[in-house]
Amino acid sequence: MTEPTAPPQASQPPHAPQQPDAPQAPQTPQPVIEKTGDRLHPLTPFVKGWGYFVVAAVAMANNESLRSNLKIAGIGLLAVLVGGILLGALSWWFTKWQLTDDAIRVDSGFLFRRTRIIRFDRIQTIDVAQPFVARLFGMAELRMDVAGGGKNDGKLSYFSEADATKLRGTLLLRAKGEVAAAQQELHHEEAPPLLVVPTGRLLGATLLSSTVLASAAALIWLIVTTMVFEFHVGLFAGLPLLLGVVQPIWKQVVGNHGFTLSETHDGLRTKRGLFDVQRQTVPPGRVQGLLITEPLIWRLIGWSRVDLDIAGVAGSKADGEEEHEGAQLLPVGQRGEVAAVLRRVLPGTELAAIEMHRAPERVKWLRPIGWRYLSYGVDGQVLVTTRGWVSRRTSIVLHHKTQSVRLQQGPLQRRLGLANVHVDTPQGPTDAVALHRELGEAAQLVEAQADRAREARRTTSSPAPVHTQPNAPSPDESSSSAASPADDSSAR
Repeated sequence: MTEPTAPPQASQPPHAPQQPDAPQAPQTPQPVIEKTGDRLHPLTPFVKGWGYFVVAAVAMANNESLRSNLKIAGIGLLAVLVGGILLGALSWWFTKWQLTDDAIRVDSGFLFRRTRIIRFDRIQTIDVAQPFVARLFGMAELRMDVAGGGKNDGKLSYFSEADATKLRGTLLLRAKGEVAAAQQELHHEEAPPLLVVPTGRLLGATLLSSTVLASAAALIWLIVTTMVFEFHVGLFAGLPLLLGVVQPIWKQVVGNHGFTLSETHDGLRTKRGLFDVQRQTVPPGRVQGLLITEPLIWRLIGWSRVDLDIAGVAGSKADGEEEHEGAQLLPVGQRGEVAAVLRRVLPGTELAAIEMHRAPERVKWLRPIGWRYLSYGVDGQVLVTTRGWVSRRTSIVLHHKTQSVRLQQGPLQRRLGLANVHVDTPQGPTDAVALHRELGEAAQLVEAQADRAREARRTTSSPAPVHTQPNAPSPDESSSSAASPADDSSAR
């Protein structure tokens, strides 16, 4: 006998809301607090503003009326110093940085606001640099090599040296992960030097450069002419010539003092500078091209200079830098040192083994002397062009870094049946041009190089790939420094 069951209860429809057991008080929404970020070191305005004082002091020293009235000159210098520090203080007050989940954000500008959003996955290398004045106060700046950005986009200055080192470790951890960051820190501290350029060689190479020799010769001629013929106008013309002698010596000897090249986990690393200590890392897979420069006297001694095109390095012009300046791999080196360095940057390529094709003899109607030094060569990895007899330039372009190939022909070249072939790479010192080739040979070279570049991009894998995904949207009326490259091939 079965027991009677209770009548089934009517079930609530699924969309019916559940009734609370007791009424609850309405919750007050919590206000959203936006993190405004941290400021830089308080002495940053002084470190950045001292340059105005130096410029004003030099200008007043050249003004005879101000030299005669030291009181007015002193007041003017004080006003410039105070004004420079005030401008720096305004810039410091409105500059803030903060770390988000996937980027470092930097807000700056008191008249025109600017926001830089540097994503962690766009950061290639991070270095701590100490300009001269910053070193006096124990300060340093952080230099992040950002894929697709310019040289100034990844700079953040100034911190205390300890804070800069600590922030570098944090960014490495965010950008590369715990294991990779630990490895990079280990190799960053213990990298043995591959070579060190002696200061005597730097000085000798600078004094034997064509710019210094020409400026010194003209300066001596002006001095002799002024003393013999009392031609005093020559003294004013001697100032730019004097700068032509002093500036290269200062830039090369002081700027490249103690130049050291070492190999780290992230690629080749350079360290240089007597007052401003600068470090730069050359990651593998981001070299776009190379330029070997050999002035006439250097060639007799066996010296040459090596510059690099690196993705993201020559993107924008920094203060005091040349427009097409890249990374200097070797300021001056002997032939054996240059060959050893090139083997590390371009493994498997021997420049001496590449067959070079010289320009036809009728080019002497256009270049009576220099036509013998016009040539190009190709192997499975690179295309090489040479030109110049006073200062020989050897340009090296990797096939998979070729952005375009074009043929150019001038009116005189059309009469002689000649043409130039340009192999275009990203902006930098490398300028690969096969000058004055036979028209048919030039057309074949254009087609062949385009095919080589296409095949190389298909088969070559970069050991350190550059991320090309787009950035997160920036806030309104702001600019992001980590924009994706327009062409994937330029960042491989």
